Amino acid sequence: MKTPRSRRPAIRGETAPANFGDRSRAMSPRSSAAWSLFAGVVAIHFCSIAATAAEICHFTGTTDYSGHMAVTTRVATNGDATQVDVATAFDSSTMFWFGVRYLLEEVSSWRNGQLESVATNTRYLVGDRIIRQQWDDFQRGAAGLQAYRVQAKNLADFRRRHPGFVQHWDPTTFGQPWLSDYPAASPERRVDLDLKGAPLPGQLSSPLAMAFYWVRWLRHGSRDIPVFLAGFKTESLVDLPIASVGSPAGTLWQASLHYHTLRDSPSSTVSALISPDGHLLRIAFELHTFWGSGQGIITQNGCAGTPVVPHGWPQ
Repeated sequence: MKTPRSRRPAIRGETAPANFGDRSRAMSPRSSAAWSLFAGVVAIHFCSIAATAAEICHFTGTTDYSGHMAVTTRVATNGDATQVDVATAFDSSTMFWFGVRYLLEEVSSWRNGQLESVATNTRYLVGDRIIRQQWDDFQRGAAGLQAYRVQAKNLADFRRRHPGFVQHWDPTTFGQPWLSDYPAASPERRVDLDLKGAPLPGQLSSPLAMAFYWVRWLRHGSRDIPVFLAGFKTESLVDLPIASVGSPAGTLWQASLHYHTLRDSPSSTVSALISPDGHLLRIAFELHTFWGSGQGIITQNGCAGTPVVPHGWPQ
């Protein structure tokens, strides 16, 4: 699934004012000015920063249960700022009677290799019925990553709670730019989703950025990489043990996945094959939960643009 877009790289690290998303009280002149400043900064960042280097890659994959995946990655950089945008779509016609569709986009912003913000859009549909849609944004603050969320039970509820964001409700808009409209959505401040820590781990990453971009630039060897699971209420910070193995096709990175919903035996694993010139060629995964198991493989179909070499991230 390819969705044409015209997003430009965003550099976001600003913290919203105290009543960001709180519609229960009127804003004072001071807080109103702070809100206007915040919205203005977001607009400037999302509309005016031009990329000096950009790369777009497309992937397709298959999984158990007749599943099909499509992934588009967009990496852009300007100076010491980098944005990694990964949009994934999973469809299965054999799960449930009408089939299942799961959409996930993760947009992460970095400065000098440090994670500044993570934004995610997740959509879950059974047939044509919308089960869940939500838009989360996590911005680095003094005490960690601060969470904001936009969601609703149905279109009428969405229109009432987030009238400035209603144009993004239709699932067909998935993959289109939405972050520049986020301040107008009056997001809800979600302290329960914060990643608390001062300072945050220096090599902190997000799952899709790690899987589709940062793994391409790791030095050979083994290490544990802290990964933030955006939107998880418990165990949102996990360590990913990863090690490289020589391969005739390039470098093969292998990792074991550990989480409370995964079984210890057999273990869940993921691997990524990197070409000698730094392109991600293939991702393979095998998951074993207490409810069942599954495996899949995702293969690159081509890239356009110049590979974006990261700035500052400890490799």
